[in-house]
Amino acid sequence: MTQGSRQALVDSLHEHGPVLLATARIITRDEDEAKDLIQMTFEIAIRRIDSLREPAALRAWLLRIETREAFRVTRRLRRLVRLDGRVREIAAPGPDIGRRAEIGEALMALPARTRAAVALHYLAGLSVRETADALGVSENTVKTQIKTGLARLREVLGDA
Repeated sequence: MTQGSRQALVDSLHEHGPVLLATARIITRDEDEAKDLIQMTFEIAIRRIDSLREPAALRAWLLRIETREAFRVTRRLRRLVRLDGRVREIAAPGPDIGRRAEIGEALMALPARTRAAVALHYLAGLSVRETADALGVSENTVKTQIKTGLARLREVLGDA
């Protein structure tokens, strides 16, 4: 990778910030943690940018870093602290605020890995293969997590 192409990739990182933030919010369930996660993701990406084999896959690569880092931090914190409290996100005002709040609560009720699979696939637009890579699991596991997650969301939200 040439210095110019490396710098172009580093410069384009900010373009992926909104997708990373939205995904991080769903994975972490906390605004401050989500922002910290994005910062860690960018720091890791800048250090490892030379390992990116396919520059066109930058977004998927960033989401993979973000997801793995989120679960690594969660595992470490779980060993240190056990809390039962839940942090709830307040939905921004908008046309369907009640429905969005209901969907947000339903998403937060999903297990972390199922929630991450649904967010990466549907929110971030990753393929099943890219989602599997980001989570470090098989494609069949991702398909099962997505199917289970959608079924639970439909059940909770009353959608057919």
